[in-house]
Amino acid sequence: MEKLSRIVQDFVKIEGACSTGIVTTKTLEGGPPSSELDYVLPGAKSAVSFAVAIDQETILPYLTKKDRLTYEQEYIRISALASGIAFHLSNYLEQKGYPSVPVADNCVYRQESSEGLYDYSPDVAHRYLAVRSGVGYMGLSGNIITGEQGAAITLAATVTTAELIPTDPLPPENNYCDNCRLCMASCVSGFMHPEEKTNIKLDNFEFEYSKRRHYGRCDCVCSGYTGLHSSGKWSTWSPGRYKIPESDDKINAEQARMIDRYAKWPKAPGGRYFILTDDKLRTSCGNCQLVCCPDKKERKTRYKFLTESGVAVQNSDGNIEAVSPEYAKKMLENMPNSRKILYENLG
Repeated sequence: MEKLSRIVQDFVKIEGACSTGIVTTKTLEGGPPSSELDYVLPGAKSAVSFAVAIDQETILPYLTKKDRLTYEQEYIRISALASGIAFHLSNYLEQKGYPSVPVADNCVYRQESSEGLYDYSPDVAHRYLAVRSGVGYMGLSGNIITGEQGAAITLAATVTTAELIPTDPLPPENNYCDNCRLCMASCVSGFMHPEEKTNIKLDNFEFEYSKRRHYGRCDCVCSGYTGLHSSGKWSTWSPGRYKIPESDDKINAEQARMIDRYAKWPKAPGGRYFILTDDKLRTSCGNCQLVCCPDKKERKTRYKFLTESGVAVQNSDGNIEAVSPEYAKKMLENMPNSRKILYENLG
């Protein structure tokens, strides 16, 4: 097992991972249901967790609203790469005689609760595996961060019956997260609770991150249905201007209304399919992930670029561009109500 444990980590790095580690059912003991490996593989003993890095060159053009498509294509690429690596490793381990399953990087949810997929409960929470195995640190945002890539990564894993040897978490004192809260400031949805924390204990390792509010908040923004900051001075790449309700119990109904209107927008370039809708979704946010980087000066610069990037509007041909808040307001004022209602509530 010592040799195999070395091989599986080398395997994922050869195929494109930037960081990797191993967890076992023992090192995950005491965790929440999403840390239970036997949900995806009865009899599972361990999992190989790993990260794939986003090309840093795509980030600033995206945050400054100069180029959305290049970043979207990059994210699609690394998502497919991470999930593919997990699949390849599971095949390798299967051929070695150890039943194994790949766990895709995202968009796989448990369906047992009353709200099913809309609970956004993952089959396995990659961030728990990643922080416990030393793939990265836990950031205030709840994103996994690394000393080189920051939060600009995606995670995947392979769960196996092989009794691999676990790796240790990274030393907490080396975590660059200093609670600067720029991740929160970059989020227009209010998804992260500004004060309350979630505390997790996996075996003998404890960590915390900001408590999540209703997951629909994040979906409304990250799916591109809405994205205007409360100040009105900047937005995500979404031209939607709907307000997310303060009360969580009103979010599902408002989200359904946004989805219905989004389907009537002119078709924009790019996009990919997501399980909860048959309309392609365009990458429009991820700001909490992309602003966060190890160098604090660079972090502040990225946030400044984001908040000075303007407001997204959609032209009648479907193209989305960034304009000044004042110009965006004039564009909306000149729209007929039949079109304006597709982007904002009229009262």
